[in-house]
Amino acid sequence: MFIPLRTDRPPKRTPVITQALIVVNMVVYLAGVSGSYFSLFESAQVMADWGHFDPRDFKAWQLVTYQFLHEPHGFPWHIAFNMLFLWVFGCAVEDRLGRAGFLGFYLFGGAVAAIAHSGLAPESQVIGASGSIAGVTGAFLALFPRSRIKVLVIFFFIGVFSVPSLWFIGFYFAIDVLRQSSSLLGGGGSDVAYMAHIAGYVYGFSISFLLLATSVLKREEFDVFFVFTQARRRAAFRAASRQGPAGMWESAQADTPKRLARQQTRAKSKDPKQTQLAELRDRINLLISDGDLPAAARTYQQLLCESPDKAVIALSERSQLDVASQLYSQEDYADAATAYELLLASYPSSAKTAEVRLILGLIYARQLDRPTRARELIEQAKTRLRDASQTALAEKLLAELKP
Repeated sequence: MFIPLRTDRPPKRTPVITQALIVVNMVVYLAGVSGSYFSLFESAQVMADWGHFDPRDFKAWQLVTYQFLHEPHGFPWHIAFNMLFLWVFGCAVEDRLGRAGFLGFYLFGGAVAAIAHSGLAPESQVIGASGSIAGVTGAFLALFPRSRIKVLVIFFFIGVFSVPSLWFIGFYFAIDVLRQSSSLLGGGGSDVAYMAHIAGYVYGFSISFLLLATSVLKREEFDVFFVFTQARRRAAFRAASRQGPAGMWESAQADTPKRLARQQTRAKSKDPKQTQLAELRDRINLLISDGDLPAAARTYQQLLCESPDKAVIALSERSQLDVASQLYSQEDYADAATAYELLLASYPSSAKTAEVRLILGLIYARQLDRPTRARELIEQAKTRLRDASQTALAEKLLAELKP
């Protein structure tokens, strides 16, 4: 059993819609269970008959209501796993789509999943949020393919591991495809709507991909399009390392072999120390593009030790932020502070400046005992923060820093 616990893409603001969806699902579930148990209804079937989706007796509202009904009998595995997946993946997706956009995306995804299921099983009723949540999970893969997921593994052993989101989501998608295929081939019936899951995954990934492709949703340096760009750059870099031809990768948008070869030629004319620092920077960029942030952070720490002038080793804005955040998550506070300071110095006009100042102020206030610098950073950040929770944190830190 593989149970997701959290991702490394926390939301920037409170995921109100995700929280509300979980609450509504739980309230409806408990109402059905308690109604049956305390005889408040004739049975929980009354609620199910009204809200489930039945292709043989189509009612448009049931494309929405069925998403909030779950099996009330036995141990609540169905709703428990659904709500866990919604929380783990929904928070980050809501943050990217916006609250209203996420709600519409979620409900429409559930409708698509129900219709897809009815195409294969027109006599089968369906309840549950699984199709909607599969849509959210598919969207997460398109929006955050470089992310990693903390997973609780219960097999012959029990442990917590960090795995790439592509592997985790791909595993569950493959299981649903195999089980649906087995069912179609006469491998035995099941009361699980696997086709609804599959349709949800495809819907979520496709819609998110389309939103990114048409620039309706702003592209960022960790979505699926950035992965394509990074793949081209890695291929070009490896071709240059082998002194191979540029081939199809020759592009103004990529670090082509010719350009990299020129850079290597110039690097040879520099002193060995500068060449070593350049190689470390290249290694960090490759590790980040491969999604191995812990190794990138370790290499960055080596870069800090090797460079006498910290001001000249800042990475690209996104890479610098990724490394700094990884160091902070590892509780390497001194190096994280150095990385964040370099980010502020190198990219003073960054859209992330206020948030970086806040987290840097937090480090100085609570971990490194530099109250004066902490107060300066937090006061600068406070006027530009837009998230209520971040503003509240800034106020709390300033109160703690009062002499």
